[in-house]
Amino acid sequence: MAGFEFGKNYRLLSANDFNYLKKNSDLISDACLRLYFKPTQKGGLISRIGFSISTKVGNAVLRNRTRRILREIFRLKGDKSLGLDILVVVNPFLYKKAKAQEEAEKSLKKSFLLALSKLPKKS
Repeated sequence: MAGFEFGKNYRLLSANDFNYLKKNSDLISDACLRLYFKPTQKGGLISRIGFSISTKVGNAVLRNRTRRILREIFRLKGDKSLGLDILVVVNPFLYKKAKAQEEAEKSLKKSFLLALSKLPKKS
């Protein structure tokens, strides 16, 4: 199935990649998360994504589940040919504000899909 892959070339891996996005990036903000993005520093047409999920979000199980949910949404519905580096920062109080974990995950999914749709398209 072409288009559904998510190899290492779609991920931000090094500290240099994350530091690149911390300076002068565009921002899409929501109650659940923030997306920092700018053109990829590698100069290619592939979009790369990285996640920053603080220990304040919850224990390792909850943080990894959150990362898996976001990665899967990007893999299936994200436009990987925009040529952007994207950093997703999850709100540390996401699960604490919600009454149930399912409710928090539902709002996270909705927010992430909305943020992905707001990313600038190639002209």
